[in-house]
Amino acid sequence: MKKRLSGFLLVLATLCLFAQNKTFVYQLDYRYSDKKDDKKKETFTLDIVNQQSVFRTEDERMSDSLLSSGKYGFGMGSNMESQIYVMKNLNVNEIKKSYKTHLRDYYYVKVDEKMNWKILPDKDKIGDFEVQKAEVNYGGRNWAAWFTTEIPIPEGPYVFNGLPGLIVKVKDNKGDYDFTLKAIRKNKGNLFFRKRGLEMSYPTFKKLMMDYYNDPYAEIKSKGVGVWKDDGFGNPVKATYSEMTPGVQKNIRETNNPIELNYKNDYK
Repeated sequence: MKKRLSGFLLVLATLCLFAQNKTFVYQLDYRYSDKKDDKKKETFTLDIVNQQSVFRTEDERMSDSLLSSGKYGFGMGSNMESQIYVMKNLNVNEIKKSYKTHLRDYYYVKVDEKMNWKILPDKDKIGDFEVQKAEVNYGGRNWAAWFTTEIPIPEGPYVFNGLPGLIVKVKDNKGDYDFTLKAIRKNKGNLFFRKRGLEMSYPTFKKLMMDYYNDPYAEIKSKGVGVWKDDGFGNPVKATYSEMTPGVQKNIRETNNPIELNYKNDYK
């Protein structure tokens, strides 16, 4: 009986320890184009406070912190589809992906696709953690994840969640996306997450992205905002929308390798 009680208290103590506010730092190695083998690396943070979490780049985390204190945040790149900003509320099993335009308008898409994990007997060690393998199909990709019960929270990078321990590593079988845990630190209990945005479905967002590709400056034109380019000597000169459009479209085509392949647009 004493042994059972001791074991229970140990588990309870572990749960209490990791119920505290935490920030998990992940490195993402990804292939931004399905036509090239070149890969990029980026650092992301998963902030968890009271069953809610935000997964975003370190720059976006800093930007959100600045905005929360009444200052200006950072802008975004031209391809909204490549943005990775995920908010989870595991209290109500809700996951949202958030997107920000050039003019700081926000959209978010609810992720309704279920995670039907298959937990496998395979075990390994990644860093300091004993891990176990699990597989799932999400977004038209097959994923292999390694989770640890040493951190007994059902969380992970991006939209991934629902395993009996933190996901230490998850990658798709094409080798396009690979998230790996790199560090753990405490946070001060403030998520600084985006609290506004127009909700839409994935099909609607897909159409929005196609409309943006066809006329990337439509939103800016409607608000009377001009565009500028570099004259080659570091000086800004006024440009026209028509001369700037091909460059934006080229960038979108060359970075068209979204995580959700089942909602990929065919840009021509």
